[in-house]
Amino acid sequence: MPMDVCCEIRSVEEGKLRFLPLLLLADPCERMVSRYLDAGEVFVMECGGEAVCVAVVVRGEDGECELKNLAVAEPWQGRGCGSRMVRFLLDRFAPVAKAMLVGTADSGVPFYERFGFEYAFRVPGFFTENYPEPVVEEDGRLCVDMLYCRKVFGSGVPVV
Repeated sequence: MPMDVCCEIRSVEEGKLRFLPLLLLADPCERMVSRYLDAGEVFVMECGGEAVCVAVVVRGEDGECELKNLAVAEPWQGRGCGSRMVRFLLDRFAPVAKAMLVGTADSGVPFYERFGFEYAFRVPGFFTENYPEPVVEEDGRLCVDMLYCRKVFGSGVPVV
């Protein structure tokens, strides 16, 4: 099914837990997801009534927001769903936040750089210290450090 034909993104107010299986694709520890799910704003992309992409954004007291989770259902990966969701979130939060942060493993940095995010800082040992099981990247490498990237709104970098 072509993504553009019948896909829409909407905010989810109630029943956030029904998206847990999808959220666990991007963050494999239910305990970690539960830390931010209730406090976060959840957005879902549905195509033909099927949830194909979900994101969680948490607003900070400092005026920044953080994209805590971005997950795409496996059959829909590589079809632009994640990119479309990021563009939607940037448009949605640019008027109300000074910046958006995202924490990712090494392999995720180039994806976010395409949208104007820049490397901000690293949290050494984040994955090994906070997850009960090893977190492994798609290429088989063990995730050790969390890399944070920041997109400052109003920076003049276009959202592609």
